[in-house]
Amino acid sequence: MRYVFAAFVMMAMLAGPAYSQKGSSGGGEVNPANKDPYKLMLEREQAARDENERAYNAQMKRLKAQGATPASSDPWKAVRPVDNSATKR
Repeated sequence: MRYVFAAFVMMAMLAGPAYSQKGSSGGGEVNPANKDPYKLMLEREQAARDENERAYNAQMKRLKAQGATPASSDPWKAVRPVDNSATKR
């Protein structure tokens, strides 16, 4: 009889934390307002990726509208040495 009582007490102690994790709804029903934090994180990441993609596409459209840059633009022109073929050996 002691073993049966001890087993019953152990089962009750193990069921307590599981029962408390159900939340205040009592039935364990999923409320759409209380989503899983992991799913919320994934939704926020997806929304951020979508926003970045939209911003990228808008920037590319603006750059295409500007046209091509002139071929003579050389940002390193002042850094490169002058090409004097007479001084080369």
